[in-house]
Amino acid sequence: MGAQAAVLEREKTLNTLAKHFKVDLYTGSDTSTLTGVCTHGTIESLIAMPKVFHLSKINLNMTVKSIQSGLPLRIFDIMGCGGFCMTNYQAELPEYFEIGRDLEAYSSMEELVDKCSFYLEHDDIRKEIARNGYEKVKQHHTYPHRIAEMLRNATANL
Repeated sequence: MGAQAAVLEREKTLNTLAKHFKVDLYTGSDTSTLTGVCTHGTIESLIAMPKVFHLSKINLNMTVKSIQSGLPLRIFDIMGCGGFCMTNYQAELPEYFEIGRDLEAYSSMEELVDKCSFYLEHDDIRKEIARNGYEKVKQHHTYPHRIAEMLRNATANL
């Protein structure tokens, strides 16, 4: 049921955004229920995806509701490529990033549409947030950072 709920939420979100903005989606999933969304097939994760993240004005992360805790890797992927990340709010976001400085978050469909409109009209602010997010990921959230944190946690629990 969680997977089906995620599909329905993503369809609703993308269809709502497409009523207001040009929306491109790269996926191998069925897109027959999407209206006004420009769908593309899958792209190569290590070559094309970083380019899409970097060149897109807004990259949307929709964390599935079944993820009650933690942040998806997609957030780090987007910002690590210098992309602007718009994500649904997760409780852990403020532990790792400053909302409005490193990335942007929304809590409702109306807020998402309003924020997308604002950032599409304010390139300078959007680009500054993307730069800040990139710097934050580069300085604090690389694989060596994560491995060192895991080792600290493992030795602290011995």
